[in-house]
Amino acid sequence: MKNVFKRCLKLIALFDSSNTFNLDSNYIKDNIPEYRNLNDSAYKRSFERDKALLKEVGFNLEYENDKWSVEDGYKLKGTNIILDLQSKSGFDIERFINTYSVIKKYLSPYLQLNKDLKVIPILNTAIKERRRISFIYNDKLRKVYPLGLRFHAGIWYLGADDGNIVKTFKINTIENLKIGNKENLHTKNISEFNFSWENMSSFITVEIISDNDLHRVHSRIFNFTEVSSKENEENITIKLKTNDHHGLIKYLLLVEPKLLNINKQDKEALKRAINGI
Repeated sequence: MKNVFKRCLKLIALFDSSNTFNLDSNYIKDNIPEYRNLNDSAYKRSFERDKALLKEVGFNLEYENDKWSVEDGYKLKGTNIILDLQSKSGFDIERFINTYSVIKKYLSPYLQLNKDLKVIPILNTAIKERRRISFIYNDKLRKVYPLGLRFHAGIWYLGADDGNIVKTFKINTIENLKIGNKENLHTKNISEFNFSWENMSSFITVEIISDNDLHRVHSRIFNFTEVSSKENEENITIKLKTNDHHGLIKYLLLVEPKLLNINKQDKEALKRAINGI
């Protein structure tokens, strides 16, 4: 995955520096180091995969073969969305591609839950603007103040203040959602409560060394607090605290970091999570 990101960024840079003419396949191969030593078949597979990823995030590499064109080759088109984002201060294209990749990877198996994906933007608005919402949940009308969302074990959850009691609701069970008109109705914050599965967990502290790019992509699959971190061009040394045990296990399996420090009690807690206890 790290190599894919690097190739994609180099492709963008190559076309950006050559935007006055089309680029043929041989020119692209010669000017991208990761392509250069591949045989024709491997190069074609890598290039097509990279083209597909770039197209999905707003960069469209189209092959022009028109009798009226001066020269055949690939041209970078359809970049209006990306150009608009780049015009905003602080935009990080590498982080954007990484974020898109992880969203696609971890949410695509659940895209059949179209109702969830329609409801979440409404809930986000209510959370951000501190509005009240109403909905039917298990055949009962609820009027609550939404505080936050979590994606856990393949399911979206809403945490909300229901009569001064913080409760957790499955998004896919919410029916007939309505959002109120008034803003700033409360001062509660998501950090003030745990979701239902978090209440059953104790915090684990772990210190690791991880590949920078892999950490940037996969750290979004679980909830944690960064205690300290130090990074260089290749790696990040990070100490983190989390009560999302299953999320931490997924992260460790995907990133395969070097474990620096974890105490015996926390190690036992992870073992219990792995064994489903």
